[in-house]
Amino acid sequence: MAKNNKDNIIHIPRRGGSNVAKLIFIIIVFGYIVFTIYSYSQRSTVNYYEVEEGSIVREQIYEGIILRDETVIPSEGSGYLNYYVPSGKKIAIGTAVYSIDENGSLNEYIESHSDELSGFTDTDIDEIHKDLQEYARTASDIDFDQLYALASDLGAMATEYKNMSILSTMSDQLRSSGISFTDCHASQTGMISYVVDGFEDVEPSQVEESMFDRAAYERQQLANGELTAAGDPAYKLITSDNWRIVFRMNDQDIADFGDSKSLRIKLTDADISTTAGLETIIGADGNSYGVLSLTGYLTYYADDRFLSFEITQNNVSGLKIPERSITTKDFYVIPSVYLYTDDAGNEGFYKEVITETGTASEFTVTDIYNNDGEYCYIECTDSSPLKVGDVVVDREDSTDRHQISLQKPLEGVYNINKGYTVFKRIERLESSNGYCIIARNTSYGLSVYDHIVLDASVVGDGQILYRN
Repeated sequence: MAKNNKDNIIHIPRRGGSNVAKLIFIIIVFGYIVFTIYSYSQRSTVNYYEVEEGSIVREQIYEGIILRDETVIPSEGSGYLNYYVPSGKKIAIGTAVYSIDENGSLNEYIESHSDELSGFTDTDIDEIHKDLQEYARTASDIDFDQLYALASDLGAMATEYKNMSILSTMSDQLRSSGISFTDCHASQTGMISYVVDGFEDVEPSQVEESMFDRAAYERQQLANGELTAAGDPAYKLITSDNWRIVFRMNDQDIADFGDSKSLRIKLTDADISTTAGLETIIGADGNSYGVLSLTGYLTYYADDRFLSFEITQNNVSGLKIPERSITTKDFYVIPSVYLYTDDAGNEGFYKEVITETGTASEFTVTDIYNNDGEYCYIECTDSSPLKVGDVVVDREDSTDRHQISLQKPLEGVYNINKGYTVFKRIERLESSNGYCIIARNTSYGLSVYDHIVLDASVVGDGQILYRN
């Protein structure tokens, strides 16, 4: 009889430990995932900036006083003055500039024949437009005198244009009608102005701070039809195309261009760019002033004493970095006279050490962050070869010693080329619109294409980073 095959099966009991192993494996995998997510969320991720070359043009606005070769011409007689020549026009010797109406008959005729006035010329309109622009630029809500002065100037200009139009076309007819007036002629050439302000004889060396106060500035606008006594101002004659602008200079201005012989400037009111000669002087009040010398363009400013301008040649170039990348860090300093370089080109100091036989000095290489010729800037930490309290000595004279204790700040950025933050000093040249231009090729400094932390406030020294 055949045997049952089932009798040959040996049953091995299952071990419950296999489920435990699976559970442990799952816990390990889950823990690794959680740890990875946590590590990723906690790691330092910062934005960086790549250093590039750049420049900034300084466009500071300066206020200047105009000085010209100008002469106030007195009236040749008493009576009502009426002008033939508009302001800003050049005249020759013998040109009829104005007439004197002793009894006022000419004025009465002009007033009664206003309808014979021809329309304003383009030049007249430009002059009115210029006055309105200047008022809009300097007007103050609390200074109503400026508004009254503007109204007076515009009224005088309108009267001037009217009288000149009538006189230039009807002079012979007026005389034939029995209206008597005397013409007065120029005795020299020049450019006409009808503004007198007492600055006509001022020299650059006589300028002082109080003269720049526009609120205190007073001028007399000579107008058609005004009654004038003999010897009173009749008009002003500008006798040269050469003129000067005197402006205040602070310490930074003197440092930037005090030694320059010329400057590139922009006359903002007339939108003119030109080159002007420069001289630095001391004014009557002991302050420093710049004197710009120009030739031409004076017709735009024949009646003006003040103007605004920009110095546009101050183009500062170097390495361009964001302002927020810059931070300040304190370093310990050692006088530069103690710095030596070994045969391998390494920089360091001779540190005083104690031996069994007394004291000696050993050459110690250390990282130097700056050497300004007076001090070397170093770090002193637990891992640094030099620490606070260490003494460095002169190699030639061991009695000449210096103990490390003094700290000084340096301005710089955090370089991250190596994946961690390294402080690099900078030399700031100019700042504008959130960016800074720093000097190129500074020792222990930055180079173009270096990567730096965009916001220095979010990192520390020696911090390992992941860059975005």
